[in-house]
This record gives sequence, C-alpha cells and structure tokens, in this order.
Amino acid sequence: MGKRLRKKKKKNNKKKKKRKKKQNQNENKNCFNSETQNPTRSRNSVVEDKKEDLISRLPDEILFCIISLLPTKSAAQTRSLSTRWRNLWSKALMLHGRTEQILQVITGFLDDFEELDLLKQFRWLQYQFSQNGILLARIQDQKELHLDFHENQETPKNFDWHLKLHSIKQSNFSLSAIKVLCLTSVSSLTKETVSSLISRFSFLESLEIVECKGLKSLRIEAGSKLRSLTVLDCPQLDEVYVFSYNLQNFQFRGWLPWFWIKYVPYLEDAMLDFREGPAHYPFSCENLLTLLLAVANVKILTLSGWLLEVPVPRWLPTAGVILGRGDFVLNNLKELWWIDSSMEKQKIEALGSFLKLCPHLEKLFITIDPTSDCYPSKEQSRFWIEYSSKVASNTRLFHLRMVKMEGFTNPEDEKLLGEYLLEKVVSTEPIMITAPKEDGCSKNCTQQLV
Repeated sequence: MGKRLRKKKKKNNKKKKKRKKKQNQNENKNCFNSETQNPTRSRNSVVEDKKEDLISRLPDEILFCIISLLPTKSAAQTRSLSTRWRNLWSKALMLHGRTEQILQVITGFLDDFEELDLLKQFRWLQYQFSQNGILLARIQDQKELHLDFHENQETPKNFDWHLKLHSIKQSNFSLSAIKVLCLTSVSSLTKETVSSLISRFSFLESLEIVECKGLKSLRIEAGSKLRSLTVLDCPQLDEVYVFSYNLQNFQFRGWLPWFWIKYVPYLEDAMLDFREGPAHYPFSCENLLTLLLAVANVKILTLSGWLLEVPVPRWLPTAGVILGRGDFVLNNLKELWWIDSSMEKQKIEALGSFLKLCPHLEKLFITIDPTSDCYPSKEQSRFWIEYSSKVASNTRLFHLRMVKMEGFTNPEDEKLLGEYLLEKVVSTEPIMITAPKEDGCSKNCTQQLV
C-alpha cells in the first residue's frame, strides 16, 4: 500500500508542474498580445520613468544658477549627466567673486576648456565682480579669447596703460594656446589684472583693444611675436607708443593722438582712420609726418584725407623730417582706402598729390563721410603738391585699374574727380565702381570714369 501511495503522489506532483508551466506560457502570450494591441503602454512606462527627473525639467535660468554654485571643474562635469545638461554646459557658466580673482577665474576657465570640452569650439563664461562689474569671457577655436568688461561708471577714471607682452616665458598649456586676444572696455579698475593676464600669453599673435573709456596713454612693448594690433574707439586716448618688431597689421580708429611707432619693417596693412580729427590743438605736423614715415612700406593703407590738407610749416621739411630724407614714397602700396568729408576741388588736389607718391597703386577706394572731421585751415596747404612734384619719379599711375567711390551724394563731384584723375593722374582709364547711399542702402554700378 505504501508504494502505491508514493507513486500516486509523484504522478500528481508531475501533473501540477505541467499545469503551472501551461499557465505561465498562457500568461506570457497574453502579455505579448496586449503589448502588440496597445504599443503605447510600454512607451508610457518609459516616459513616466523620465518624468521622475524633476530637476532636468526646470527652466534654463534655474539650472544656470545651480551650475554657478558648483566649482568650475564640477560644473563642467555636469555635461555628462544627460543631453539636457550637455547643452547647458555649452551655453554658460555664471560665477561671482572679487576683482582680484579675475585672473584666477580666467585661468581656470581656460584650463577646464582644455581638459573637459572635447569639441573645443565655443564656450563662454559670465563673471560678476565688485558691485556693478560684469565680465563676459568667450573662447572659440581653442585659440581665440574675448574679454568684454561692463561697469556702471558715470564718469570713468582716466588711466595710463603699459602692456608688456610675452614677458613670462613659461606658462601652462591652456594659456600658451591663446593666439588671439580681444579686450573690450578695460578700465582703471581692471587694467592691472588684464596686464598680468596678457603677460602670460607666451604665443600671443593678435591683440585688439576696443572702447576703453578713460584710457589716456597706451604703451605696448611686444617684442617679435605680435603680428597684429588693433585699437578702436578709445575716446580719451591722446598718446600711443608701439614697439613690435614683427608687426604686420596695424588698425587704429579714433582721434589722432601723439604717435610713436618704433621700427616696423614688416608692416603690410595699416589703417589710420582719424576721421574724428586731431586729439591735440595746436596740431603737431612733425608727429604726423613721422607717423607717415612709419607706414611708408605698407601694401594696404587706409588714410583720412584731412591729414593731407593740414598746412605744414616751411621750416619743418628743411629740418630733415621729410624732404631732407627724400624717402617718403610708397613704392609697395597696392591698395589705398581714402576717407574724406567731401570731394571738392581742394580735396581732390590733395588726393591727387598723394596718389603721385604711390607709383604701383592698383586699387583706389574713396569713402565720403560727411560727419568726418574737416581740419580748420584758413589757407590751402601746398606742401604735398610741391613735394610730390619734386619726389615722384612718374607723374602718371600706370597700374591703377579700379576706382571705387562710396557715399557720394552729388554726381558732379564724381564727374569732377573722374576728370581730374584722367587729366593728371592715371595713364589708362580705370573702371570705376560707384556705390551711392540711397535710403540707407548701397546701390552698386560699374561705369567708366567719364
């Protein structure tokens, strides 16, 4: 009897196991069928899981604040959390601190960019210092750094700025990678920090200084590595000293200050946009002539026409500044960009006398800006007319092929200039491109001079 009972129990257990297997198989089939009939069920479950990340659903402004509370390196590492945070990292960092910490913040900003930003394309930082100061730092292409300062000062304090570039030979890799530096609105409050920062860029090739209110004197000692220097719209600037042996490009726009440019034999492109007029009265002709000598070997030159209308004292040329040397002829000049307030007879003669000093000129661009300065002179200056007639080896230009005129409001002025060029300047008739301003836009057309 005992053996039979055991056998029955075994059979019953086997039957129970088979039933459970069938039940499980049926349940799995039902689940699969329900998912195929209602495919949004599984998707909704995933969406519900995503909705649990409430922090990532916050607005950008709040997430920016969260990032700004972290150390710079930790803030940069948030880009690995998700695609949502990766975009935030590429957009901004907001930090707060003191003016004395700007150097440390920028150095850390560059270090983190080099170490953590694998794309190395574009990134910016906002740093608030003192009570009203804000610094916007932007880096792009791994080698170009923009520093834009904003300070709420009703009357900026005047300051002198002495920059020594490449004075620190050893610097970390992120600083040595910077080759282009653009500075905007540096003030008396931030000049020392910026100066210390610049000295650490051991391979800096291009420097741009823009809209520095209160800047009175600028002295730049760059040695042999700086290739390009730009100074734009610094309204109080009245003294500039530049020493950069390998400088190739120099751009200046603003009032004409006292200029000292020391020996720039490789200078190829110079913009001397002094349309606002001289910063000093009485005007120093000696300083102007010295400046023109410094740019005598350039290939591209931008010049304000009123400079050639300034009366030159009779004693100055005989003192050896110009005529005594006899070396102010622009033999390398290929393009001349001429800016003037109008193009009447006296101004045309000043332009024509200067053109005779450019024997290999190929392109001439003339821009009329009625708001530009017209030097107050009671008598017509004959200096450049007489000088060009004595020095110029050729009375005609044989290589001038194109003349572009922009901003002329009176067609008679264009015709008068064209007739003068054909009669006294060019050997063959060039093509003239006119771009008169009509209702705030330019209309281009090509025509012969006359």
